[in-house]
Amino acid sequence: MPDLYMKKCRCPYCLKETETKRVLSRHIRVDKTDRDGMIHYKGSNVYYYEPVQCTHCRFLFHDTFGKLTTDVRETIATTILPSLPVLPFASTERTADQALQLYKLCLYTAQITRQKDAIQAMLGVRIAWLYRLLENREQELLWTERTVLKYEALYAAYLDPIQAGIPEETLLLRLADLYAVLDRTADARKWYSVIFQSTDVSERIKKEAREHWELYREQHDL
Repeated sequence: MPDLYMKKCRCPYCLKETETKRVLSRHIRVDKTDRDGMIHYKGSNVYYYEPVQCTHCRFLFHDTFGKLTTDVRETIATTILPSLPVLPFASTERTADQALQLYKLCLYTAQITRQKDAIQAMLGVRIAWLYRLLENREQELLWTERTVLKYEALYAAYLDPIQAGIPEETLLLRLADLYAVLDRTADARKWYSVIFQSTDVSERIKKEAREHWELYREQHDL
């Protein structure tokens, strides 16, 4: 497709340069954005092309992956690489189902290589969103539930945005919005209230949270 191009990136495992398909920025067109941040695109879907499989060593990764430690590299070499399949569509156009397969493998490598919880949660959100596109409500809610628990654990141990990999106010909004997606009113109200009452949350995030909470209330006759 004319709106795709080959982007060069460096594999965090073998450190060799590999290529993957991406959507040209000038061709990215947004249709709408869901309450929890999922963007619906006109034309090629940007989310489909985020996971990368190295053409040299088969390792799957995301641009957000950090540097791999020596012990992690040993685990990859002995346990992970031999089991990773070569996916021919990893460097071509992708469907939602193919992207879903790549994301699940990418989440697996993120867990094995001990990537930050924020990265693992982000990948989980992407998986939930792909199931939404595929209209598989059961799997969407299952992955949303898994992700919100990961975000809660991240918030409970929160120290600073660098250590956590996500700003605190963004994390709070993510928690509130995901509980809203799950239709768990008490939990959604709890996290939206934390945002409203905080003196550290920016007015931009508070405004967004108020809009989301009002929409939720209207939809649920609260």
